[in-house]
Amino acid sequence: MVEDYRQPRTWILGVATAIAAILALVVLPHRGAAWNFIFLVTCLFSLVVLFGTSLSAPRAARGVWWSMFAFQLLTMGALAMFEWEASTGRGGFPSLDDLIYVVAYLPAFIGLGLLIHRRYPGHDREAWIDASILTVTAISIFGLFLIAPITASPDLDNFSTVVALAYPLLDLALLATLIWLLVGTGQPTAALTLLAVSVALTLSADIFRDLALVDDPAAGPAWWISVLRAAAIAAMALAAASPSAATIANPRGDRAVRATTPRLALLAVGVLAVPAIVAARLWTETAGPTLLLALAAIIVIILAVWRIQILVSTVQQQRRVTELVLDSAGDGIVGLDREGFVLFANLAARRMLLCRESDLVGRRFHDVAHHELPDGTPYPWLECPVSSLVTSGEEAFLTDQRYIRRDGTAFPVEIVMSPLVIEGVVTGAVQSFRDVSERQEMDEIKRQFVAVVSHELRTPLTSIKGSLQMLNAGITGPLNDDQQELVSMAVANSDRLGKLVNDILDLERLDSGRMPLEPAVVNAGDLIDQAIAGISGAAGAAGIRLVAELPADRGDLDVHVDPHRLHQVLTNLLGNAIKFSERNSEIRATATAEDDAVRIAIADRGRGIPEDRLATVFDRFGQVEGGDARREGGTGLGLAIAREIVERSGGTISVESTLGQGSTFTVTLPIADETDPAGPTVEAVPEGAAT
Repeated sequence: MVEDYRQPRTWILGVATAIAAILALVVLPHRGAAWNFIFLVTCLFSLVVLFGTSLSAPRAARGVWWSMFAFQLLTMGALAMFEWEASTGRGGFPSLDDLIYVVAYLPAFIGLGLLIHRRYPGHDREAWIDASILTVTAISIFGLFLIAPITASPDLDNFSTVVALAYPLLDLALLATLIWLLVGTGQPTAALTLLAVSVALTLSADIFRDLALVDDPAAGPAWWISVLRAAAIAAMALAAASPSAATIANPRGDRAVRATTPRLALLAVGVLAVPAIVAARLWTETAGPTLLLALAAIIVIILAVWRIQILVSTVQQQRRVTELVLDSAGDGIVGLDREGFVLFANLAARRMLLCRESDLVGRRFHDVAHHELPDGTPYPWLECPVSSLVTSGEEAFLTDQRYIRRDGTAFPVEIVMSPLVIEGVVTGAVQSFRDVSERQEMDEIKRQFVAVVSHELRTPLTSIKGSLQMLNAGITGPLNDDQQELVSMAVANSDRLGKLVNDILDLERLDSGRMPLEPAVVNAGDLIDQAIAGISGAAGAAGIRLVAELPADRGDLDVHVDPHRLHQVLTNLLGNAIKFSERNSEIRATATAEDDAVRIAIADRGRGIPEDRLATVFDRFGQVEGGDARREGGTGLGLAIAREIVERSGGTISVESTLGQGSTFTVTLPIADETDPAGPTVEAVPEGAAT
């Protein structure tokens, strides 16, 4: 039965039924049989609904609904007591029903107080100010129209005056609590709105009763006051049965209440009420200058509120534009304060994390999306790199991070952190992140494709190359000049194709980190001698002279590298220099010790590299000119692999060139530390280098 109340369709039917019942109480003859029946059924059924929903409410909201049930039960009990006293001739003021009415305020304060405690209204300075303005206005109105007439009434003795004053004072306190709740809560839900309507209807009935006490303390409540109470209990039952009743006591999602136009209009009424009351009181008195000042104050306030409304509209428009710009971005963008709590989150961030705005704003972003390590263990906030970046105001680019969606699934991200600076003070950070799962999947597919294709090509290439070499050597029989030329060309191209396949495989292993270096302390001068000796045949055939310029004492040229890998780098650089140098020219290889590094330079007198191509010579498949690969037999991968080897050995490689005068490739490696035989940390590089 209770669950049926929480079904949306049933709840909408209940809203329609409650409205029809209240309209019937207004239209039907007052105090007639049909009127009494509808009034009684409406009140009793509403109490049953309140009782049932209080039983099934979550723990956080249960105290609120039990308090509201007790409040309405005591209110209906006081009304029934008044009817009984009136029918038995035991009425008067004050009486037992007045005592019950006063006691009924206690659970109302408890229920609203629990909501205030749970939802944190009034947390912001603006909310406190707004609530204070409206409360002072209410105090002025109550004091002028209720409290002052009661204290001046000649029909009330001292005790009756105290009881009569208790009503407006308690109503005033209840109204102030309700204002505080509504102003500080932010955007209200259906349950909170209906609860506020119910309390407001109860306050209206109490105020009208207070006004009646001023005129005639012995008079009972008018029929329409009873209708207000019936409407109040029906609204309370609908609030408890609404779909959002279970979350009424949950903390609000936002930390600050925005200054909307309706909010400003409400504040304008509160601000204008006091001078308006003063002007009304002075209207019939002979206080012309004071009345003019009061009217002037009203005009000034109206103009000031109008000006503020224009400013707020401008700010709201700028905020909407900013939100549209942020929401149009493809990357997730989140604003954080200095404690890591979310200030805003754009649409892309919410979509990637499968979160609503209320799931993020006001909560620490790390606790929502970054709280676990890849192995599932908890990830403390203070150990997260974002924690130090938020407080220090530094910029950073974080890779290999992992975010967790609301449904528990994880995805890889790259994060960019930028400080949020306001008036020169770091107040937080802007964190943008990108889902790189598709890119990683594509990289993996590419690696697998390259590996499969390259491996599949190696076997037939070996067979083709072997067959062509047999033909070229004349093992199968002599060839004429034309045949020999074609076979020689095929052998050369099969060699080139084999080198390309090897290079592609090497780069694939390099990217996957499956080729470790084997570093050792070696002398850079000795490696230069070995590389020159190994390539001297090719240099002689090209008419190139290789010269090594090395210091007599090579003791300072020790480096901690993989000697085989560095030999491949030097051979590659010397081979490139030979390819692009003219006959009868000279290539110089030098090695010098400078500070804590050894500099190895390979300088040629070739054609040089255009300035606009210097930045791309180390890129994969990078060629100075489009036809170089065909003319010189290169693959465009040798320099890319050389750069990877050098950088993963802890060094750098660079090039300087002048068009028409030659190029100089420089490799800089850290000197081997004798106190640390392990040398610098190195990473995986390919097993074979390409030329």
